[in-house]
Parts: sequence; structure tokens; C-alpha cells
Amino acid sequence: MAATPGSLGDLFRSLGLALTIRPVTEEEDAWACTLTRPDGATYEIDSVTFFDVDPDTSEEWAVEPTPSRVLSVLAGGDIESDDDEDGAEADAEAAAREFLGAEAYDMLQELDAASIE
Repeated sequence: MAATPGSLGDLFRSLGLALTIRPVTEEEDAWACTLTRPDGATYEIDSVTFFDVDPDTSEEWAVEPTPSRVLSVLAGGDIESDDDEDGAEADAEAAAREFLGAEAYDMLQELDAASIE
């Protein structure tokens, strides 16, 4: 990374990532997302749903994935595993850190914590 990214979108671009999304037909409003690095390595998210929330009414609605939203998933948060593994969150963090690299993952954590899309 040359310059320090100021947002999740900047981080996405600075890493040269590409995002491919596909609807998950078995789940309403769910998406399968694939991040691809310039060297061809990929990170797969099997199923994720994104929501926007009206701050006045707390009403939420499903929205499509964006690079910033997908990177936010890599930053952590609500990880659900079909296997009910105790270490699902730690495994997801390790995989994201390996995919992005330690420096980029640390930057992702900072930007996500500050909610800078």
C-alpha cells in the first residue's frame, strides 16, 4: 500500500481487489461474494445479507453488496457458521488477515471501527 487509505473504498482500490457478486437463490436478499487479489487469490463469502437502517424509524431494508460493505464483513462482526464451531470468528479473522496481509487487515480494522466507508 503506497498512501494510507482514508476509507474502506480507498483501501479496496489500493489493494487492487475485484468484487464479484451473485444472488444466493436459496435465501432471500442474500449474496455470495468473491474478492479477488491481483495475483488471482480469492476470498469467498458464501452468503451474506446487507441492510441499511433509517436512523429516525429504525426501519431496515436489504441492499446490494458494495466493496466497502464486503470489506466490512472481513473486518469481523456477526459471523455465523453452519457447523456451530466455537472458533468460527477466529478462523474468519485468520483467513481475512491471510488474504489481505497483516498491514492491510490492521488498516481495515481501523477504518471499519471508525465507520469510514
